[in-house]
Amino acid sequence: MPSKRSGPSTKVGVETPISVQAIDRSEEMLWISNEQPAPDAFPPCIKAMLSALATAERGRHRIAAILAAFFGQVGYSRERAWQVWSEVAPVEKRIFDEWFLKMHCPKCQAIKRQSKGYPDLGLADLGLCRPDEACLSFEGPVEYACRILSEKDHEKGSLTHIKTRYVVRAFDWSSGKEMEIEISEREKETLEAVLAEKADQNDRVLVYVREKVRGRLRPRFYMRDQAGPRRHMLSDLI
Repeated sequence: MPSKRSGPSTKVGVETPISVQAIDRSEEMLWISNEQPAPDAFPPCIKAMLSALATAERGRHRIAAILAAFFGQVGYSRERAWQVWSEVAPVEKRIFDEWFLKMHCPKCQAIKRQSKGYPDLGLADLGLCRPDEACLSFEGPVEYACRILSEKDHEKGSLTHIKTRYVVRAFDWSSGKEMEIEISEREKETLEAVLAEKADQNDRVLVYVREKVRGRLRPRFYMRDQAGPRRHMLSDLI
């Protein structure tokens, strides 16, 4: 019977003994409009964010990130986007730099979610989702502004590479399930170094843990001594 698949533990500091089965690579692309839509064509939520951001008491970083990502995808030049964004965003410039032309503008479903705070971009607590009749026809703010209704409409723009993603496919020995862990290129290099070290130390266990770094949960891999007898996967024995 095949093992079940699960996501990684969301708890900070939980040590999970694993065996790595593969590290898969994929390229993430960002769609960018060839034509800049007029502000009148923006969806109600974006118009509300532009009006509310300067005086918002909560959610300023979330709103500023969405706007920066939105301007990048609807075809604004960096200079024009920065001009508009900086006039309304009372937050650090790094938010603009981290999201403009580097991240996808979230879809409506994500924006409508509750959020515990940045970088989760849900805005349910802010009352800025004010749909009009047209909103039901579009997946998100970018699709609304650029009138993307079908796959063919994506011909109005082009794709640019923004990120190389790596996903570790592993076996979780504590639960008996397969799991997937998304990692950065630097984390992949660190993991590969640990795996190379482990190749000469079969009596040690590879451990995965999530740690909070600059407000975000990041994966870490290291080895520890076995606490007792360990079952072996076929991939470990070959």
